[in-house]
Order: sequence, then structure tokens, then C-alpha cells
Amino acid sequence: MSEKRWYSRYPVTVSGALANGHLMCKVELLDLSIEGAKIRGDLARLKEGDKVRLSILTKPPIKLSGEVRWCRKTPQGVEAGIKFTEMDFKNRQHLQIFISQIALANTPEIYFR
Repeated sequence: MSEKRWYSRYPVTVSGALANGHLMCKVELLDLSIEGAKIRGDLARLKEGDKVRLSILTKPPIKLSGEVRWCRKTPQGVEAGIKFTEMDFKNRQHLQIFISQIALANTPEIYFR
């Protein structure tokens, strides 16, 4: 699988909530970009292609729609990749600001000298 990513992904440890027609659960976000996220949780009923709603529990919460691109079982739980498909302007702004803060926090100190 050789998929080119347009946006950088950043490792995070952030709580979230995921819902679709037959599932509602808490999740942990493991990485995040403006176009998607890797999540972990009680996702055994989730499958590739499912449409989902994801809330990233920041202040204010960031609410997005997405599609499950992949799922896999790990010793820590089921992980899934979510590609964001819809977000309104306000949520996109909040996501961009949140990712900018993460990127800045992960920038080596040498760049600020």
C-alpha cells in the first residue's frame, strides 16, 4: 500500500467519542492530521467503509464526519484509520489550531534560537 499523505500526522493522546448507526464508544486518538486520524477503542464491530461521527474532546470539542479506511486488532485494542469527509468551517478552524499547537509543541528547540 503506497498512499501519499498530503498532510503531516502528529502523535497525540487525546480522548474522543465515535458513533455510527450501530456503535457509540469512547476512543483514544493516537495520531491526527487535518485529513484523518488513527484511533483505538472498543471497535470490534467497526469495519472498513463505515461512515462515522467523531468528536475530539478538546475545548471546544471538534466534531467531524469520516469514513473508516482500515481496522486491525492489537494487544491494546482495535485500532482504526479514519479519513475525514465532512467538517464545517468552525470545526475545521478548531482542528487547524489544535494541530498547529501540537506541531509547535513537537518542534525541536533549536528552531527557536
